Amino acid sequence: MAAAAQEKSKGGEAKKGGKEPFAQQSELKDVFYLFADRKTKLLPLNDVTYVLRACGLVIYGEEEAEIKAQVEKIDGLGKPVSFQTLQDWMVENQSTYTRPFDDAYGAFWSLCKEELIGDKSGAIKLPYLRHLVSEVGDKIKPETFDKILKGDDSIKGDTI
Repeated sequence: MAAAAQEKSKGGEAKKGGKEPFAQQSELKDVFYLFADRKTKLLPLNDVTYVLRACGLVIYGEEEAEIKAQVEKIDGLGKPVSFQTLQDWMVENQSTYTRPFDDAYGAFWSLCKEELIGDKSGAIKLPYLRHLVSEVGDKIKPETFDKILKGDDSIKGDTI
């Protein structure tokens, strides 16, 4: 990753990924019922964006309200959402929320350049990353972050 960051800083483009989707895409049928109420088979409106993210869509915080508003127009204001409603929404809107690898790479590089998750060479400092993910967006508790990293024995020290 550091080599790719150095290449980017020299004006070159990252070769890996490009326009490929950054997040692996899953079908709604594989995710929906993990979040839906077991009796009614309906999804609480507040969980719509979690399910869409679990399907691999990349949804920014400011887009959540708009997505919920579009979905709730069909099943009723404030009401739980059916599988078919969300499936129809995905067919129509999925391409808008499928972000390419280049977007993720650009975001990573910006965070390193500003020294929010690492240094300007592209090396990620784990304490910086831990702090960032516990303070911004869908916050991850520091203990959960540590637990996630413990699962991978290949990370040594505090730099990736």
